[in-house]
Amino acid sequence: MKNTMVWFGRMTHGELSIGYDEYRIIIINSIDERVIMNPDDVDEYLDSKNYDSYLIPDEFDGEVVFSKEFFKGLSA
Repeated sequence: MKNTMVWFGRMTHGELSIGYDEYRIIIINSIDERVIMNPDDVDEYLDSKNYDSYLIPDEFDGEVVFSKEFFKGLSA
């Protein structure tokens, strides 16, 4: 399988309903590490580093939003 970019950090995965429409959504609170890797190795890497969550941007078909906490971390 082809290597791709993976973001590791604190993220909330869920669904957003607006009227009758539903959207998959990820709220990103922090990106602690970005790694180019084989997607088959993501779960093992996640566990070995004790990260909360991950996102593979090229494979996610939904909405990605960044929390206020994420932007506060940029200015620190």
